[in-house]
Amino acid sequence: MREDREDAQSRDPSALGKDQFLQLLITQLRHQDPINPVEDKEFIAQLAQFSSLEQMQNLNTNMGEMMSSQQKLTALSQATQMIGKEVELFTNDGNNLFGIVSGVQFKNGWPQITVDGKLYDFGEIVAIREGAEHE
Repeated sequence: MREDREDAQSRDPSALGKDQFLQLLITQLRHQDPINPVEDKEFIAQLAQFSSLEQMQNLNTNMGEMMSSQQKLTALSQATQMIGKEVELFTNDGNNLFGIVSGVQFKNGWPQITVDGKLYDFGEIVAIREGAEHE
């Protein structure tokens, strides 16, 4: 949550976060002149602004989560289509490897493929061939 506020501030330093807006509203209410209080219209407008701000932040959070879920679903679809295909991998330790994908697993929400009984990150694939052509 703190990172969201920091991200929002880094994008537009003049923009108020919802916590800052609420704090400002509370301070205004505490220090208002009891003889001349804030008019109902102003107070309602400020609450509406706060509500809109909170809804926009929630929408932004939900959109980010939805995009992440979509990326993971796309990766799942792509990874499962690799089963039975020959792939060329450039491994994290700098080796080139060829083999047939025999399975897919997930680690931290991202796919890993099984080639010759070992797991490799999906991002290590550099080429894909139909397995039947080379058998």
